[in-house]
Parts: sequence; structure tokens; C-alpha cells
Amino acid sequence: MPIEIPLENRIFVNRTLNLNSIKLIGFDMDYTLILYNEDSLEDLAYRGAIEYLLSELKYPKEISKFTFNPSKVIRGLVVDKQEGALLKINRFGYVKAALYGHSFLERDQLKRKYQDFTVHFNDSRFEVFPTMFNLALGCLYSDLVELGNLKKTYEELFLEVTEAINEIHRNGYLKSRIISDPARYVRKEPELIDTLLMFKSFGKSLALVTNSEWDYTDQIMKFVCQDFLGKLKNWSDLFEVVVVDAQKPDFFSGNNKFYEVISQSGHLKNVTGGLKKGGIYQGGNSKEIEKLFQVSPSQILFVGDHIYSDVYQSKRSCRWRTMLVIHELEEDLLAAKGAHSHLASIEELMKEKEELELNVDVLKMEEKGCLLRKDPFHQNPKDLPLLREEIKKIDESVRVEILEFEKNFNIHWGELMWAGNDQSYLGMAIERYACVYTSRVSNFLNYSPVHYFRPKLKTYF
Repeated sequence: MPIEIPLENRIFVNRTLNLNSIKLIGFDMDYTLILYNEDSLEDLAYRGAIEYLLSELKYPKEISKFTFNPSKVIRGLVVDKQEGALLKINRFGYVKAALYGHSFLERDQLKRKYQDFTVHFNDSRFEVFPTMFNLALGCLYSDLVELGNLKKTYEELFLEVTEAINEIHRNGYLKSRIISDPARYVRKEPELIDTLLMFKSFGKSLALVTNSEWDYTDQIMKFVCQDFLGKLKNWSDLFEVVVVDAQKPDFFSGNNKFYEVISQSGHLKNVTGGLKKGGIYQGGNSKEIEKLFQVSPSQILFVGDHIYSDVYQSKRSCRWRTMLVIHELEEDLLAAKGAHSHLASIEELMKEKEELELNVDVLKMEEKGCLLRKDPFHQNPKDLPLLREEIKKIDESVRVEILEFEKNFNIHWGELMWAGNDQSYLGMAIERYACVYTSRVSNFLNYSPVHYFRPKLKTYF
């Protein structure tokens, strides 16, 4: 009997990936190896950004009363900096939902503003939210749009909120608070260490490549790993090489110099004689990593959470194989399991509707004297009103089932990977750039380290 892996723990495949041919696996850290308590962390970022806006940019004191709403923003939304709106678009760039301040545009409002309009990212008017770190930014931006009366354009507002979020990442505001109370912000996951040890037991080399600096990386990895290391002394023993402050995406496309990190002090020194396995480094570039491990690009898998800095750039610039970690996908997959009966009902109802519509088509063709083919379900013209009434009833049943289905997902934006019946922009980007994707690194435990991942077989039916 085949092993049934729970939906939320599966690895999904866009492009064939033979793990047996992978010699080196590189991992990002934040939101990849390290899973955060998203609501707590993003609330911290939200509060820090407000403090910055108050103290440095002299925003009105009333913004101190704002509260973070974790359901308001999801990964993959697009900011319309001209209109001050957050948008959910499908894979073709058409707008399927829009939030202005605290109000979602009604269907007729959405049509008036965005009908026949396509979002293009070569237009500086638009910017996408590719990671979980964008949630606080999007929430605060929409709160400020709702406040109004700030005598700023929506683009100026967005730039200043972005400045605030970036600054609290740069100046240590966020990381110092995480380190002071890691249990509040960081998830411990013993299965993560089991996963890494499993790969090592199969002879895979492992690398950590993070944009975080050494001090933070060391403390947070120690918190997550130390209790589960077994015979290993330090968390860094899990990896053949550790690279901090990597400056991705430049790490994949540039020629930045490596510096060796003295782990006890965090001080840097020049690298002499090339990189060495077991070393801890700062900066650098992907070419030197390939040289160190003597592997070709197709023998490297890079695992990260940022669809552009981690996945797109490692694939485009290096031709490495790619895996995207989307932790919030787990919640969507659990919701999909719970809502499966509604989806099945919608499918059956739509089959009935399509059959009835085919009969309507036949009758209309007959009325014009140009019936193209004989149809086994052919009706008489007098049945046309009856058919239309049946279709109307099915439409109402479908509407009810869709509403029940959507209740299981984000109350405002619905499914992460879908926009109605079509892929969301995020879903399209994942399919295009990630060879495989999953909700957490430890899902690898459900597969052998020599597993052959294949996409679903094509079908015409």
C-alpha cells in the first residue's frame, strides 16, 4: 500500500528534481531554517516602524494607537503606489481584489478602477510583497492611507513606511528584541535538525547562506538547534560552510570578496589560500562556493523563502536548482482539506451546468437552422425556459458552495496560491521559478534524500 503523506507536509513539484544527483544543499536562515511566530514578529516590526515614523519623520501622535492586524495582508500582494491600494492579481496581471485603507473595493468599484487594466512590474507604480517580512509594511501602509490628511502622496507614504521598516531591520531594533526573548518570536523544531542530519548521513554537503550578520545568526541558530544536536558540539557543525551577511541577491550574481569570521569574537580577517570546509565567512559569491565543493550548478539545491533574492536569482544567475519555503502554505493546505467537500460539490454542479448549457447551445443553433451535430441530450425548443431556470438554480447553489469554501481561508484575500479559478500572481511566480516548494524544510523527512521528485503527469481529461 502506498505511503500517504498528509497534504500539508508534502513537497510540491514544478520541475523534475532528482535528489540523488544533488551534492550540495544551501539554506537561507530566516523563514527557511528558522520559523518565526509570524504574528508576534510582525507586530514587533509594526510597532518599531511606528516608533520610527513618530521620532524621525514626525508623524502625528495618533498613529501610536494603531494596532497590527495579521489578516489584513498576505504574501504576494501588490502595492499600487499611485492609488494607495493593496491588490491581489492573477497570473495575467488582472486585479481580482483591492484594499484601500480599511475598505475592500466592491465589485462595481473594482471594475471602474481596474477593469481592462493589467499590472506590469516594469511600471514603478507597482511593487510586490514577496516575503513574510512585508506583512507589517503592508498593514501599516493601509492604516496610514485610511488615516489620510498626511499631506503626502501615496507614493511618498509608501517610501517612508518602507524606510521605517528597513531601518528597524538595519539598526538592530528587531533583532535585539528577538534575541532578548527568543521563545516569544522563534519556533523550536526538533525535526529540522533530524532533517539536516538525515541529509548528512547520505553524504550531502550542507551550507548556510544568510543575509543576517554573524552575532544574530549564531545566537538564533544556537537557540533553535542546541538542545537537539546529539553528539555534535555546535550548530555550525551541521554545515560544511556558513556564510553570513551574504548580501543576496548579489551573492548569486556578483563577485564580492569573502572574509573569514572569527566565531568567538565576530571579528573578520582576510581569507588566505581559498575557502575551507568547516569555515564561517562573511559576504562572498556563489562561484567560490561551487569551486570549494567542486560541484556543477545542477548538483546544487538552494532552499529559501524569498522568491526573488533566494529562488529567482539562484536559478537565473547560477543555474542552481531551487526550493521555495512558504510557511503560510501549511495553513492554506489544512484549510483546503477541511473545505474539500465544498470543492467537490462545486465540481459536480459545474458539470451539470455545462451539460445544460450545451443543450441551450443546441437549441439556439436549431432555432437558426444550423445544427452542427446530433446530440444525445437534444431538447425541444419549448424546453429552453426550463433549461435556463435549472441553470439559474445551479448558479445559486454554486454561489453558496463557493462562499462556504472561501470561509476556510483568509477572510479578506482568500487562498494564497489562487485568485478565483485562476492562479494568483504568487502562484504563477512559484511555478515559474521554484523547482519544488513546501511549507517547511522538515517536510523532507517524508522523503528519501535520494528521492526523485516528478511533476504531475500531463492529462487531457
